[in-house]
Amino acid sequence: MALRGPFPLLFLTLVLLATSLAQHRPSNRNQRFLRRHVDFPKTSAPNDQSYCNTMMQRWGLTRHFCKITNTFIHAQAPLLQAICILGGRCSSIWHCNSKVPYEITTCWVVPGSHPGR
Repeated sequence: MALRGPFPLLFLTLVLLATSLAQHRPSNRNQRFLRRHVDFPKTSAPNDQSYCNTMMQRWGLTRHFCKITNTFIHAQAPLLQAICILGGRCSSIWHCNSKVPYEITTCWVVPGSHPGR
């Protein structure tokens, strides 16, 4: 017995929507990575501790809990994206190591830090 009414059309719409969202997921993941880890040119700060405090708060990495560590890469996004295409060694679709060194800053939580500070 064939389905009648608007349900087949609704089902098709939901399937197409789910497919569309699945295709955009890598882009969202890439944008999230760039937003949380790329700072080019490097934001000016008097020292590394001030830099880390500024950047961790700017990106909300201290709101609900203090993220233990975060690395900021000081290179243009297209150069980093090229690592996954030609300029790196990939062990999985989401993990590629660059063949070229880039300037980075790694921030670590100070023991006793509280969210929001």
